[in-house]
Amino acid sequence: MSSTRETVVLSRRRALGLVASGLGTIVVASCAPGAPATTATSSSASTARATPAAAAAGAPPQPKSGGTLRYGSDVDVNRLDPHFRLGDIYYTVYDRLTQYDVNHNVQPMLAESWDISSDFTSIKFNLRKGVLFHNGAELDSNAVKFNSERARDLPNTQLDEAKWWTSIEVPDKYTVIFKSDKPRPLAFDFFEFLNIAEPTTASDATKAVGTGPFKFVEWKQNDSLTLTKNSNYWQSGKPYLDGIVMSVITDPQAMVTRFEGGTLDAAVNYPVMDFIRLRDDQDYTPFTFSAGNFSCFGINCQVPPWDNKQARQALLYAVDRVRWANTVQKGLEFPSALPWPKTSPAYDDAKSNAFQFDLDKAAEMLKAAGVSGTLTGDVIMQNSSAELRSFAQILQGDFAKLGITLTLKPQDQAAYLDVVNNWKYNGFWLGGGSFAQLDPATAFTKSRALSVTGNSSAFTAPVNAAAVELVGRATSEPDPAKRKQIYSDLNDMLLDEVYIIGMSPTASRLITTSKVHGVAPTLHSAQKWWEAWLS
Repeated sequence: MSSTRETVVLSRRRALGLVASGLGTIVVASCAPGAPATTATSSSASTARATPAAAAAGAPPQPKSGGTLRYGSDVDVNRLDPHFRLGDIYYTVYDRLTQYDVNHNVQPMLAESWDISSDFTSIKFNLRKGVLFHNGAELDSNAVKFNSERARDLPNTQLDEAKWWTSIEVPDKYTVIFKSDKPRPLAFDFFEFLNIAEPTTASDATKAVGTGPFKFVEWKQNDSLTLTKNSNYWQSGKPYLDGIVMSVITDPQAMVTRFEGGTLDAAVNYPVMDFIRLRDDQDYTPFTFSAGNFSCFGINCQVPPWDNKQARQALLYAVDRVRWANTVQKGLEFPSALPWPKTSPAYDDAKSNAFQFDLDKAAEMLKAAGVSGTLTGDVIMQNSSAELRSFAQILQGDFAKLGITLTLKPQDQAAYLDVVNNWKYNGFWLGGGSFAQLDPATAFTKSRALSVTGNSSAFTAPVNAAAVELVGRATSEPDPAKRKQIYSDLNDMLLDEVYIIGMSPTASRLITTSKVHGVAPTLHSAQKWWEAWLS
């Protein structure tokens, strides 16, 4: 490593610029132990109405400890394994080496500081000392190495970047060095999701042992997840809550009844109509934030006639995104044929709006693609989303005008994931994807909807070869100008191959009662529940 050093607040884009400039080793210093940098919240990341009491006082109320947060979720935890994607509440069992704030600045977590080589092929982390797992074992460099290597060796973890590292060195108890044979300018996107679990329990399907602010107590599948306070958490004084109980409520009306009936303190993905109805009610606090999710319409690329991309391209004009965003989502989202939020370096206004709803154009293109006669197909979606079910009916009516009869098949979460991820459907799926808040190349690596190697739309070899090569270049190109062109090429690929059709970037909805304070989003589709408290 070069001896040239600079102390910086490192954002993802700043990191790319440093790599391109040829600067030597980048040293990032931590905040004081137990006092990580405060996360700034921008209006694009989170919006919430201040309570009258806070406004009257002229300053936010001071946090206090105690109480159990009662949280309603429309989806369950998929599994307890730490290296598969976790839900909002379950994330709090684990910490990561680093975390982004909402402005993409890298902040210390289990790593107090880090050194990055000038070519971005090596990153040395200096671990926080004295951090304990929930079973009393101490965090050390071998535990970090174990977690990355376990993520590397497991299938379908959405942590494929773990394969980047040609070696992981542990020169001492509190130092770990990740090395790659290629530049890895997106490394911190990987570390954002690498949960650090206690090695002896990581593969136990009944246990969840991390270093996080809350400890696992119990998971009742399709019913509830219970967590309790980690009194030995390395962030002194946190968490404020004594515990969290997440109730799984897949029926939207039941969610409304329980929340407004006072048996829940918070509810995520609250039905849009009810979210709008309550947002000016002083007894509740609504939040919308960009967590990188997006809504889309997926197509089985191996089922005729949709194995012909010219036929798929016709459907770009058959999905009424404006109606989805403005009527179904009540303006909480904006229509877009691409998945990116406006803060993404891949966002392109012209390409996002290039395909306006036009059934005549769609019919003309289907005919040119050789598609004729009456077609049938299924539309698979999760039954927990009233909005997706409503839009599926709109699609059903519009597609009927093209001679395509759709059968709507709402599924519970487990059945939906099995059917869609294993291509067991005849036609289409309606749902969404994730990770668009990160670098676009990361989204193509992690998101099941976008992935060019393991997607939900059967877009696979050999037709995906060019896309695979393009994504591969995107993950290792350090030059910002060249990356910008790759983003444009990725957008063109999406609009040409059409294995998914974008509908809108999705504004995640969270609503709490007015007694919940300190809600702050992260960039991994979760909240900083260790900073939340109850009045």
